[in-house]
Amino acid sequence: MYSMTGYGKGKGESNKRIYNIEMRSVNHRFLEVKTRLPKGMLLIEEKIDKYLKEKFNRGSFSVFINIESNKDYKEEFKINYSLAESYFNAGRNIKEHFNLGYDLSLQDIIRYPEVITVDSTDEEEDIWLYIETALAEASTNLELMRKDEGLKLKADCMERIKLIEASVNEVGKYSVDVVEEYKQKLNERIKTLLDSVPVNKDRIAYEVAAFADKSNITEEIVRLEIHLGHFRKYMELDEPIGRKLDFLIQEMNREINTIGSKSSSTDIAAIVVNIKSEIEKIREQIQNIE
Repeated sequence: MYSMTGYGKGKGESNKRIYNIEMRSVNHRFLEVKTRLPKGMLLIEEKIDKYLKEKFNRGSFSVFINIESNKDYKEEFKINYSLAESYFNAGRNIKEHFNLGYDLSLQDIIRYPEVITVDSTDEEEDIWLYIETALAEASTNLELMRKDEGLKLKADCMERIKLIEASVNEVGKYSVDVVEEYKQKLNERIKTLLDSVPVNKDRIAYEVAAFADKSNITEEIVRLEIHLGHFRKYMELDEPIGRKLDFLIQEMNREINTIGSKSSSTDIAAIVVNIKSEIEKIREQIQNIE
């Protein structure tokens, strides 16, 4: 069971450049990848997107790449002789045209753009190898963090499921006495209102039966217990379970609402409030489960 929240960083290093990656993820209905890369790396962005979609199932990922020079690399200079010659010839032509007495010096020529450049870039086809190394390290660290948080979420949810199961058992016990309590209250009310007038026992029996049918919550309790069992089962699966748990929570909430609306018992009503509170806490937690 994995959370969708995590952070990781990694590094890929060539003899010329160091590629640093920082990556974080938060909860999202689907899988979304946002990258912040240096200019001219659109193809790398597509590969990062594909890499993460093959490794993860859900979450919003933000990927940041920083590229710096390797301090251990001795810079090599490249001289563009053709460009230098063009600058020199252009200068000589200008001198002759305007009949000037100034000659271009070596210092003048090497100051022109692109005559001397530093060869510190990796070959384009090799860049992805270093990026992939950094990405693999960052995603592994992020995955470990998601797993660790997932275990904590699981422990919290399981504890709340225990509380709900205990509360459901209490509801079942109280529901047995609800009909009998209603019958006694109905008899007392009729006696108070009618005083000496004879009471129609058949009519009372009919009213009690109608109330028992209307307030029967056995089906809801059984379905709620089934949902709780499925919840426990899904928590042990080695696969993304966030959507399944979200569906179960909706169904559990529906059953407990029905129990609350059917029952007139104040004891059951108090328990229903507690159960709904625990269900809501679980719902908030599972929004972050992959």
